[in-house]
Amino acid sequence: MSDHSLPDEIISEILSPALKVSDEIFSDTSEVSPFAKYSESTSAYLLVCKSWLRVSTPLLYNVIILRSKAQAKALSLALAGNKALGTFIKKLRVEGGYGAPMLTILRSSPNISDLFVSLEIYSSDNSSGLCKGLPLLNPTRLILWELSYRSLENKMVSQLLDALAKSISRWDRLTVFDCPFVRTTDRAQKVISPLIKSKRLHALAIPRVSASLWVYDTFKECPLKVIHIKEPLEPYERTHYLPRFKSEPKLMALLKFTERTTRALDELEPRQPESALELPLIAPSLNPSFTPLAGAPEDVHNKVWARVLHFAMSVPELANGVKSKDVPRRLPLLLVSKTFHRLGLSSYYAHVVLRRSAALTKFAAVLSSDPSIGPHVRSLVAEYWDYIDQSWDSEDESSIDELGFDFTTDADLRSDTMLAVLSRTTGLVRFGGRENNPADMSSETEKSISWDAFEAMVQRSGSTLRECHVRMANRQSASSSATVFDSFTALRTLAWDSRTAFRVANVPANGLRNLEELRITSTSSTFMVVLSGMKLQSLRCLVLSGDDSTNPGLETLLKAHGPKLTDLNLSEDNLDALGAKIFELCPNLRSLSILGHDAPDVNYFDPPSTFSSLVKIILDVPDYWRSRNLSKDEVVKWGRFFDGFEPENFPEVREITAHSCTWPTRERDIAKSPWVRWAEMLLERNINLLDTAGTKWRPRLKVK
Repeated sequence: MSDHSLPDEIISEILSPALKVSDEIFSDTSEVSPFAKYSESTSAYLLVCKSWLRVSTPLLYNVIILRSKAQAKALSLALAGNKALGTFIKKLRVEGGYGAPMLTILRSSPNISDLFVSLEIYSSDNSSGLCKGLPLLNPTRLILWELSYRSLENKMVSQLLDALAKSISRWDRLTVFDCPFVRTTDRAQKVISPLIKSKRLHALAIPRVSASLWVYDTFKECPLKVIHIKEPLEPYERTHYLPRFKSEPKLMALLKFTERTTRALDELEPRQPESALELPLIAPSLNPSFTPLAGAPEDVHNKVWARVLHFAMSVPELANGVKSKDVPRRLPLLLVSKTFHRLGLSSYYAHVVLRRSAALTKFAAVLSSDPSIGPHVRSLVAEYWDYIDQSWDSEDESSIDELGFDFTTDADLRSDTMLAVLSRTTGLVRFGGRENNPADMSSETEKSISWDAFEAMVQRSGSTLRECHVRMANRQSASSSATVFDSFTALRTLAWDSRTAFRVANVPANGLRNLEELRITSTSSTFMVVLSGMKLQSLRCLVLSGDDSTNPGLETLLKAHGPKLTDLNLSEDNLDALGAKIFELCPNLRSLSILGHDAPDVNYFDPPSTFSSLVKIILDVPDYWRSRNLSKDEVVKWGRFFDGFEPENFPEVREITAHSCTWPTRERDIAKSPWVRWAEMLLERNINLLDTAGTKWRPRLKVK
């Protein structure tokens, strides 16, 4: 029978992208190691078959990353058992001391060309093996790492610095040095002095531009070809340092600056969509006098250009949730010609974000002057803080703010203005929420509307709205009629934040007939009765949040619709009120989320019988409560919850997400973290614990 196996060279090409560690990541000196990720080990590829093991082994050992004592010990045993493995190692990154096994590793790895050594070594660690093994190497590049704002001073670090100084004087191939020191100190001089004496350095990397002057003066005798500044320049650094470099032309010729990434640039200053990065490369026309669609009929001409402008103005991207500030500015397209202005207005106003209360007045003026725009508006979001409207100034305003109409910020006028706007927008698909997070029910920026404005929206857009976020001022007059909800024939998501009272008579049984998700921040008991009187056949998700007391009528609502729910999100107050009755009222829940500041009472997770439908539990906390260290009392409460949680009651639960948790990234912190302890306890019960980023804990190799 013929052999259909692939040649080793082909397998190597297939596996290389998965096993390769880029030099950029290997040499990364960020505060948090890029290897502090809890994902499947790449060594799993070696277990697929013998041919993959044979081909992958050299690829896997080419770059070695050591982040724990257990990893160092395991590697030393592997190298001691197979001498050939050490010859594959070309790059070695050591993020700690790791004791005696380091000597075996360094002795067995004669071909190391790139060495990364961390100076962040605690007194409880042991750097003796590393110190003894350094003279056995002869690398071409040395990368040292420590925190710029904190240098550890202890016996282990001192021994390592002394060993580095002695070894550097012997390393006759060392030509590249990644320097962690931002200023000259006695500690820095220990390492720098032998480098200066050797006069072999060709390339030098420094953390930031402020270190360039003293570094240049210190290493003047070395045949430097480049000084790489790793951190991108801040605006004040450009102003302060670049003029000084002009007086040092030799230094300026050596400096290599790091370009700020697009993501980092966005965080620093508004993005410039007109830049070359944003615009497609289009070849110049071979006929400069060519006029597109010159001979086409006018209706074809209009349809084609309207479609072109639809995409040029990023309408599909905005409809899919891309923030308006992350797409190119659209106003310049309207200013190209009268034709573009006429054909592009409908696309320009398809998705409107009001970033100031003044923009509401401007938008109302636009709709009043050109009523044809209203039917083309698909989403309307108001994101502003009323009390800072007068002082807010930004060049990156919403599309409405770019038009320059006169405005006023009078509150009563805004109420009337919103009524006028909603009366003229007849095709809304989404109203309210936040531009970048529609599910966010934060009341700070969700603008309140009047009952009249709400009724106007229902009358004009009730048949098209699919997502509606309502924060409504309490009505001063008599109770409102619930028949208004019968007009929402397409609504899928309703977020409600109002204590408006309703008449409980004549509740439309088929009201909100297509509603799938209901989010309630504040409410009235009559609104809960109204909801209970509707069929809500499509309802699957219920979110009850807010800072007020327990939602009135909650149990009545759950008795009516609990069996339909698959997702339930409760505040801790609601959980306290219902307790374990949740599982009787909602027998088909698959996901249960609880928002609170502390661990929930584990007694609430004691259903009367085995609850087999639940697969996921989310223990949520407010944003400002996340990623913080737990107090002793909180550790006790969380420990009581995890210790008392009985998986037998929920046999299908496979994950618990705790938004209070952020996985530690250093071996020392991992050893002390209670979250790690609880995660490994849950793993024994076949349950994964996920942190606030949704990353599940993976057990690390342990020393036996």
